[in-house]
Amino acid sequence: MDLKQLRYFVTVVEEKTVTAAAEKLNMTQPPLTAQLHALEEEHGCSLFLREGRRLRPNEAGMCFYARALEIIGMCDSLKREMGQFRKGARGTLSIGVVSSVQGTVFTKWVCEYSSSHPQVMLSVISANTYELLEKLRNHEIDMAVVRTPFAAGDLETEYLYDETMVAVGEERFFSDAGKDRISLQELSQIPIIFYRRWQKVIEACFESGGLAPFVYCVNDDASMTLSLALSGLGVGIMPPSVLPKELPEGILAFKIDEPTLVSCIALVCNSKKQLPESAKLFWQLVSKK
Repeated sequence: MDLKQLRYFVTVVEEKTVTAAAEKLNMTQPPLTAQLHALEEEHGCSLFLREGRRLRPNEAGMCFYARALEIIGMCDSLKREMGQFRKGARGTLSIGVVSSVQGTVFTKWVCEYSSSHPQVMLSVISANTYELLEKLRNHEIDMAVVRTPFAAGDLETEYLYDETMVAVGEERFFSDAGKDRISLQELSQIPIIFYRRWQKVIEACFESGGLAPFVYCVNDDASMTLSLALSGLGVGIMPPSVLPKELPEGILAFKIDEPTLVSCIALVCNSKKQLPESAKLFWQLVSKK
């Protein structure tokens, strides 16, 4: 017994004659009749009452008909669901994101994605760039939103856009609130806060300018850097995408006037060709931004 035989049987029951059923199924009568006989032989019982040319399901036939409808319905439903997975309309999007973008641009991307694919479940892991790259290599996630600097020649990367790092802190730390940029010279006089992966880059910038930074705190992520800066403990150095839409009263942000202090947001995966369809759709959405 196979699905095709079940469809034949259901059509005969509903059309009431082999002639009408064969016409609807676009086949001739003899093979259709043979399929009905094969079903009865396989199950060892008659399924129809024969009234001339008309066929009416007997008690066993009615039971068979009800179960056949259930099976066909489940198979059709399964086919539709698999089609949705194939098109990326269902499934799971397993993605990693660094803290510096998770509360801003990443949230916007996810909202836009979810509005088009509401049945895709999101599995989001927040970690630093190096941890996410390792999770990618271990196939724990499908893709990640990270930011430079990082080395990942073995992974497929698409760079989205650059951000000039900013200095954020209470107004009292800055001598001129009327400008939009701050120099390394000015920053060298202020207690600064940054997260650890930027330590070598930032210290190298000051060193190349013959300056010694006043490092107040080194921590593990952008969220902590922002929190400490907003608490008035010093001036945080971070990408602008970390910042809320509106800064609290008394908090200022300045672009750092140093061309090497630039970070790029990037999408990373093991192979775009091997991404699940749900992840490919997210990649396509974000890469257009």
